[in-house]
Amino acid sequence: MAVPFTQLVATTYDEVVTERNKAADQWSDSSFLKWLEKMGGVERRPGGATLQPVLDYRMNSGTDFLATDVTATAISKTDVITAASYVWATLVVPVNWSLTDEALNSEANQKVDLAASITDNALSSHDQAIENGMFAATGGTDGFNTLVDIYTKDGTGTVGTIVSGTELWWKSKFKLWADTTILADMMTGYLDASKGSSGRQPNVVVTSATTFGILQGKLQPLQRYGKEDTTGRIGFRALQFVNADVVFSMGLTTDSMFMFNTADTKLFVVSSAWRERRQPVEFTNQAMMNMKVFSVVQLATKNRSRGACVFKTP
Repeated sequence: MAVPFTQLVATTYDEVVTERNKAADQWSDSSFLKWLEKMGGVERRPGGATLQPVLDYRMNSGTDFLATDVTATAISKTDVITAASYVWATLVVPVNWSLTDEALNSEANQKVDLAASITDNALSSHDQAIENGMFAATGGTDGFNTLVDIYTKDGTGTVGTIVSGTELWWKSKFKLWADTTILADMMTGYLDASKGSSGRQPNVVVTSATTFGILQGKLQPLQRYGKEDTTGRIGFRALQFVNADVVFSMGLTTDSMFMFNTADTKLFVVSSAWRERRQPVEFTNQAMMNMKVFSVVQLATKNRSRGACVFKTP
């Protein structure tokens, strides 16, 4: 008897994360999400009603040089700790197939493994939705935050329930760039976000493919022959700005560049609900099966003032 399709779904799920040799992928590329995972920018949390990073937000107001050794010191209660608060967002990718599909695709002469292919597509859809959501228009996507709101073009905005127009310490950095001064403009944004020479500097600059190309065009590569002295090398395989990797994403289509450190701004995920595969279930009134890939996530920052938006179009 042929192996049931539902069992194939269960047994192929873990392997398709790294094995992508099924149907040729025509549409997805979650390069920035992969970079975040590689650099520790995806943090697993145990959950809770809301995501609340604790913030040390200001200097102790009683700090003072004493005029004399008996000058009275401040006696008011020290208030230097607060928290940002973010609501979790739920992402679901439903996978549906009919019992007829299952029957027709369970034999040895199947053209491709349908179970592996649609599960692989579900994972790609999941990751691409997060990648696109991180660069969505202002307002985000059904509660999932966007870098466009976290790092605004004027530094203001309400992020994590904190109003930066009132709480100025929560404002992000920003800088307009021009074609002729793009490197200097990037440096201004980078140094502002760093706050000081020994500060926690941005470790990523993410932008669009178009802006990445403009930036690369401003650099002067060392043009030389390859190993056989017959192949010239043009351009760079990777870019770095000071200590930050420069990456581009198909999800970002504007001329903005977002700079931040992944110690401050991360994709937070609930440990038990990150790319979670639910068990396949049969519809009660249809000859159909359903499986879901499921995550509870949020893009959030706990140090907004250490990030910047460098942009061309106000």
